[in-house]
Amino acid sequence: MAKKRYFEAAKWYDPLFENVLRGLRMAVVELVPPREGLRVLDVGCGTGAQLAIYKEGGGEVFGIDLSSPMLSIARSKLNGSSVLANGNAISMPFPDHCFDLVLSSLFLHQINPSLRPAVLSEMVRVLQPGGQLILIDFHPQDSRPLKGKLTYGLISAIEFLAGWDHYNNSRDFLTRGGVSSLAGVVGLKICRSAVKGNGNLGIYLIGWA
Repeated sequence: MAKKRYFEAAKWYDPLFENVLRGLRMAVVELVPPREGLRVLDVGCGTGAQLAIYKEGGGEVFGIDLSSPMLSIARSKLNGSSVLANGNAISMPFPDHCFDLVLSSLFLHQINPSLRPAVLSEMVRVLQPGGQLILIDFHPQDSRPLKGKLTYGLISAIEFLAGWDHYNNSRDFLTRGGVSSLAGVVGLKICRSAVKGNGNLGIYLIGWA
């Protein structure tokens, strides 16, 4: 049911969320600026908004997502000048070590906890030696200011509306320690990070432990 709701969300995803997510997307660009020929893969690329920024900067952009409706919007947005795969991130149809930048935005918290390490390892597989891996996802906090609590309440409501499995996966992701904990499981570490969304969203540049 959660997957179905995600697929059905394609037509209203950008109008509802893109203004909110734009700041996160530009923070990613600050970490790894676009350049001519930069090969970028977005895992769980959705409507392709992050890829569009890198394409405008001269990059070669690639994406993968399970949702055909999301990818249809992404193809339109990118004017066909991209490689967008309709598939599963646990076994991606890309060769080893072929991307300069692999990124994933608000994706890992959605998936079954048992699959997260394999998906992250798959991202590493397709990354060039010396390439960069950026993950954007929910940031665990022991305490939040009032604005942070209100933002967390809104996020929780959106996750609940996305479906019970989605909501449970999201809560599990935070309980386990988020990106930092997951990175450690597969032998990676956080090299740089920034916390946004009143303490609820993290942008992590990942390296080898």
